[in-house]
Amino acid sequence: MNEPKNAAKEYLERQVQSASPVERVVLAYDGAIRFLLAARRAIDEGNIEVRFKNNKKAADIISYLMETLDMEQGGEVAERLQRLYFYMLRKLVEVDVKNSTEAIDDVIGHLKKLRASWEQLSRGGGASAQPAPKGEAGSADTDERAPVRISATA
Repeated sequence: MNEPKNAAKEYLERQVQSASPVERVVLAYDGAIRFLLAARRAIDEGNIEVRFKNNKKAADIISYLMETLDMEQGGEVAERLQRLYFYMLRKLVEVDVKNSTEAIDDVIGHLKKLRASWEQLSRGGGASAQPAPKGEAGSADTDERAPVRISATA
């Protein structure tokens, strides 16, 4: 019975591994949104344990996105993203403390807007986004957790 679940997990892993750094950001937003929708359903169903697990997974993704910001190269855009990620993480604490569907909806709204922007970037429009250099040990292309450097260009 776990075979379809394992196949889906393997497919997702292959999708992430073959994605560009910008596409990985889009996939991260997709995951966070998916987990928050599951957390919202769990609140509606009164299932606190499922809500907590899904909310934590979404928070982990947002934390990862924040950790991978290149504050030097990303400049003001990275600073704004960092502030927004902090805000979203605070809202997710509110979800756990108050069982708040409003907080979930707020975070989902922000994630959907960010996802749309990054998807546009992945299609070649807007600002430039590229992996940050890894140094002499290896290139960003071989690191599956390669940070994305963002900078706004006209």
